[in-house]
Amino acid sequence: MTASIRTSVIRRPWHLWVAAALTAAIYLGDARDYLALDQSGPGGIAYFADYPVALHAVWMVDITAGLVAPCLLLALSRWAVPVAAVAAAAQAVLLVVTFGFGDRWDALGAATSWFDLGIGVVAVLFAGYCWAMRRRNLLS
Repeated sequence: MTASIRTSVIRRPWHLWVAAALTAAIYLGDARDYLALDQSGPGGIAYFADYPVALHAVWMVDITAGLVAPCLLLALSRWAVPVAAVAAAAQAVLLVVTFGFGDRWDALGAATSWFDLGIGVVAVLFAGYCWAMRRRNLLS
């Protein structure tokens, strides 16, 4: 006597793929910025030379969570929600501290500053999207 194993295939909505891909792409750009600090020019090198260790740690948490959350979303894991929230919170801390207390705009220029603000917006929107997918019982 054999037992039949029923497997259910959960279809991922098209927008889930788009949200995960765009978020991963944005965070890959952020990771590239972290690893290639010398591309920021002389002002950027001087700026990051004085970057506190605590902010480096927050930045690494932000990048790691921002890259892991889309993978968890594609895996339909409920852990995508808290991981995306951690990424959004870490990005918010970085933006508040570096724009509020560090001379980020002048040191890195408008293009880099706008990119960083865009990462913050994407992080918050992605965390909200993950939460909405969890509320729709798509994540388990």
